[in-house]
Amino acid sequence: MGVTSSTDPALESTHAENLASSLRRVERQKRSLEEWASTLERTVTAHERVARDREADREADRSQWAADRSQWAAESRVLAQELATVEKRLTRTLESQSFRLGHLLVRIAVSPVKFFRWLGRVVRQMLVWAYRLAQRTLPKSLAEPLQQAATRGQAATARRHEVLDLPGDRPVSFVDGRGLSITARDEVWARAAASDQPARTVVLTDDVDFTGLRALGLSFEYLPPYRGVTPWWSDEADHARWEDERLAAMRLGYGLDDLD
Repeated sequence: MGVTSSTDPALESTHAENLASSLRRVERQKRSLEEWASTLERTVTAHERVARDREADREADRSQWAADRSQWAAESRVLAQELATVEKRLTRTLESQSFRLGHLLVRIAVSPVKFFRWLGRVVRQMLVWAYRLAQRTLPKSLAEPLQQAATRGQAATARRHEVLDLPGDRPVSFVDGRGLSITARDEVWARAAASDQPARTVVLTDDVDFTGLRALGLSFEYLPPYRGVTPWWSDEADHARWEDERLAAMRLGYGLDDLD
């Protein structure tokens, strides 16, 4: 049985059309790829150009910043020199006698009350200094009358509530309430007021507030504590001697020999 090959014109025509269509499709894809490659090349070129422009701008900014920094540094040095010159002139002006005198006159004219207060403080400091210097340098025969004259007013202030003729016939009882906290002091005062004869009790206090003692009906003696700014005593030892003299005077005044 034999095979006969025959060429069908219609089939060949169909193959030819398919091949032509494939060729046209390939040509279109080729053109698309060429356009895409061209677009990609243009995009890359544009990006490279933008990158170069940005780098150029950054370099220009760095150069400008360096130039500005140099200019600012120079201006800062000039300003620092000018400020130092002004400070020197101001210091010389403030330290000059003419400025001090003028400033003092202006302060006196503007606020005379403050000036007189300041003058009073200065005079008081000078008097305190002279008093302490006299205590150290003058002979004892001259220093003791000066000490008595200076402490006369303080002693009068200290005996705010001295009662020598207390009711009753029992000895006077002294209660030392100095150097205590407010709570402990109030407890001592309350115990003294609740004792069997509070009228014969004398409280020693270093507090200038006598309201609580008077409310409890207690007699008291005020012994001021030592303060460095007080001109009546040169030091703590001098204050201790004064306290001993006051206690001795109280024992004599109340007819006692000892303090409880």
